[in-house]
Amino acid sequence: MKLKPRIVAALGSKAVEESTRVKALGADMVEIRMDLVKGDPLEAVGTAACQSGLPVIATNRMRLEGGAFVGSEEERIDLLLEASAYADFIDIELRAEARDWLLKKLDLPSIISYHDFSGMPSPDELQSILNEMAEGGALISKIAVTPKSPKDNLNLLELLTKADMPLCVIAMGEMGRHMRVMAPIYGSVLTYGYVSSATAPGQMSVAELRYVMEILRLGEKSSP
Repeated sequence: MKLKPRIVAALGSKAVEESTRVKALGADMVEIRMDLVKGDPLEAVGTAACQSGLPVIATNRMRLEGGAFVGSEEERIDLLLEASAYADFIDIELRAEARDWLLKKLDLPSIISYHDFSGMPSPDELQSILNEMAEGGALISKIAVTPKSPKDNLNLLELLTKADMPLCVIAMGEMGRHMRVMAPIYGSVLTYGYVSSATAPGQMSVAELRYVMEILRLGEKSSP
């Protein structure tokens, strides 16, 4: 399935407030980081869905992959399941123990994600991660890693060109910052930006992403 790249506004502690601005800034979708929300995360997902007028991804990032949720794993997964009543997509980590259980319960598309905030898997490891995601049955696979060299970035682009399913590749940190706009050229279906503060290292703002992607003629909007 060939999907055109979409800009996702990643919203955290100020999700409700920022959701009123994302469409005007150029976002195509919204991600609500439930683990970062101040207040009721379910209310934030529902309110943001209404206020933004855009498709919503709900995620409740696990601590092992950079998240801030402080409850039990059972509570984390239950919140994601409840959020599916308001969201259009659910993002669940590849390494989450209850991943398969949650995916069977969901009645909406899912994103299976993998995050490494300190390193970069080898090309063979990246392909193995992608293969495992494909077996999981997600609509979109998301791999966010931290390149240490230009060659690492090239390995990510090669993974994109070989992928036979919708794939989002994110290169975190300063070495990968330019990949936020370069990866979509090579097939990455999502790129994530912030509104007022970054939710991941090296993130650009939604407005910056929209400006550059329009210059590169990657700004066409279509539903995933």
